[in-house]
Amino acid sequence: MDTQLIVVAIISAIIGGAIEYVFLIYVWPERFRIYTWIYKLRNHRELGEPCKTDLVLDRIGYSLGYSFKRKSALWVTYIVTEDSVGVDVERGDRFYADTDIPEKYRVEPNVYKNTGYDKGHLAPSAAIDFSRESNDETFAMSNISFQHPKLNRQAWGSLEDKVRDWTETKGKLIVATGPIFGARNKRIEGLPVPRRFYKVIYSYDHQKFIGFIFPNEAIRASELWNYAMPVEDVENETGYDFFDNLSEDIQKNKETLDLEFWKDK
Repeated sequence: MDTQLIVVAIISAIIGGAIEYVFLIYVWPERFRIYTWIYKLRNHRELGEPCKTDLVLDRIGYSLGYSFKRKSALWVTYIVTEDSVGVDVERGDRFYADTDIPEKYRVEPNVYKNTGYDKGHLAPSAAIDFSRESNDETFAMSNISFQHPKLNRQAWGSLEDKVRDWTETKGKLIVATGPIFGARNKRIEGLPVPRRFYKVIYSYDHQKFIGFIFPNEAIRASELWNYAMPVEDVENETGYDFFDNLSEDIQKNKETLDLEFWKDK
C-alpha cells in the first residue's frame, strides 16, 4: 500500500509539474507584464546626483546627467533587484540619436563607425530588460560612450554580469557609472573619447559600497579586481559625490572596501 501511495505521489508530481510548465510557457508566457509596471515607479536618483549637469533625463530603467560640452552623459544611475533583472524580454539592438537632447548637442550612431571603439552602454541593456520599452531606452546614444572593445567585452562586461549576480545575495543595488575625461582628450568628429570609466555600487540591505575605475584600454575580465577601490577614492578622482542623500553615518562606509564581501557571491 505504501509503495502504491509513493508511486501515485510521484506520478501526481510529474503531471502537476508538466501542467504548470505548459501553463506558464504556452498559456501565459507574458505573465511578467502584470507586475513589471512597478519597476517604472523607481526613482533612480533617489540617493542624489553625482554632479551638476546641463540636462537630467529620467528613463524607465535609469536616469542620466548630460553634458552639452562633452556631448555625453557624465553619470548614469540605476536601481536593480533580483526580480527586475530576472525578467528577460527580447532585447533591442537599434542605436538611435536621443531626441530629448537638443539637436546641437546630440550624437548620431554613425559617428562610431570605423572608429575602433565600441558603443559602450553606461546603463546596461542586459540589466534593464524588464520591458521592451525599458530595454530600447538603453540604446539611446545619450547612454553610450566610446569604449575600447576589449574593455567593453571583458572587464566591463564581467562587472555588469557580477552586478546582476549580486542582486541574488546583496539585495537591492543602486549603481552610478560614467566616463572620466581629461583636460585634453582624443577626439573623434569633435567628440571627446573618455580616458577612463568609473562604476560605483551600493547595497541597500548591507550598507556597503564598492567602486571601480578602469582605463579606457584593453582590460581582461581576470583583471577586474585589480581596479576595485573604496568609493571615496572614486570621488577623489572624479570630484563627484555619490549617493549623498544617504545619512552621514552610512556615507562613512565609502571610506573603506570590504573586498571579501563583494568577492563572495
